[in-house]
Amino acid sequence: MKYSARDIAVGGLFGALGVALPIIFHLVGLGRVFLPMHLPVLVCGLVVSPIPALAVGIVTPLASSALTGMPPIVPTGLMMTAELGALGMSASIVRRWLKLPTVLCVVAAMAAARVIAGAEMLALAPLMGLKQSPWAYLAASVVASWPGLVLQLVAAPLVVASLGRISSRACAEKEHQ
Repeated sequence: MKYSARDIAVGGLFGALGVALPIIFHLVGLGRVFLPMHLPVLVCGLVVSPIPALAVGIVTPLASSALTGMPPIVPTGLMMTAELGALGMSASIVRRWLKLPTVLCVVAAMAAARVIAGAEMLALAPLMGLKQSPWAYLAASVVASWPGLVLQLVAAPLVVASLGRISSRACAEKEHQ
């Protein structure tokens, strides 16, 4: 398959942001609450095609784990690969194929990521000896990270709109040269 240079460059940028933002948020103790790795993956999914968005979602937690030790590779990092892969890919699919408004794309992608996280817990909880039900895990994760979910709902559409304006301006300037 062939992917545009734009998708590859934008994916690389948002993958790097997905490693850098958590470092900043964790310095002040807000990493778990604001989900700083999720936001760049989500925005990436809203602006690139599905496969590069999936790749950014999978690679970002692995790269972050390798470079910073956050998240720990087992089990959190591996679980985040599926969750963030689903987040990025579903955002891209919903935006490109269903052409829904950006906020609805964000809601759909966040729901898809939570479904994947719940399925992972359903499958892995017995293997890891966890007594907590997957539903309790999902509920606790939503309650604990609600500020991050709100941040995604507000910031992702704003960033996408800003990127659209920047891109339009750059195209207009290029035409006038």
